Amino acid sequence: MKKQRIVLVTGGGSGIGKAVVERFAENGDIVYALGRREQPLETLVRAYPKHVRALPADITDPESVGKAVQVIYKAGKGLDVLVNCAGSSGAVEADLPLHKALAHWNKIITTNLSGVFLVTYAFIPLIPKPGGRIVNVSSLAALAGSSQPGGEAYAAAKAGLHGLTRTLVRKLGPQGITVNCVAPGVVEDTQFFGGGSISQDRAALMLPFIPSGRLGKPADVASAVFYLASDEASFVNGDIMHVNGGQQFGR
Repeated sequence: MKKQRIVLVTGGGSGIGKAVVERFAENGDIVYALGRREQPLETLVRAYPKHVRALPADITDPESVGKAVQVIYKAGKGLDVLVNCAGSSGAVEADLPLHKALAHWNKIITTNLSGVFLVTYAFIPLIPKPGGRIVNVSSLAALAGSSQPGGEAYAAAKAGLHGLTRTLVRKLGPQGITVNCVAPGVVEDTQFFGGGSISQDRAALMLPFIPSGRLGKPADVASAVFYLASDEASFVNGDIMHVNGGQQFGR
């Protein structure tokens, strides 16, 4: 009989995070969906009442993260899998004044990098040693950069996430915990595209750069995360797994 794992997914209320929550819940695991907005979390609880727990929290606030740690600690079963999905592209207008550009930079770095650091270090004591799994959701932008206004901060934060991941490998690998990244490319139904499908005109511009010939789906990324959290991936450690249809090779 397979073990029922305890899983925490940040950014679990929408997009890729939601798909990850659903993937683990459908496997029979207990999944804590963490996010700032309660309504989408409660929607997941109603869809998977036996397997999903809503955990409202702000990953950038140490006090809020500390309260989330206590919720899982008091449940008494530890935390087998941590998936850091929360993030924001924070699209802005081009050519911001310097003070606004810096404010945007700080906000994006805090959400996409500092928040992952805070959550990970807060929950490490609950992760089994050996056997624990940490999976971070990065982006193709970490490797290819971003052409979006204000995209410097997002690309830099995701590149920093790669460095954080590999440093955690050195710290936690000897204890039997694996730490990996998935790097999605263009994914529909995420907040980066307004939470819905990408227009046909925009898709037509993107598809020539994706050798697999289609846009990504949240479920594609969720499947990669699920694999990296599995026993089958016990010797995969410090990897940056591309889940972008070959988009990293461009055209």
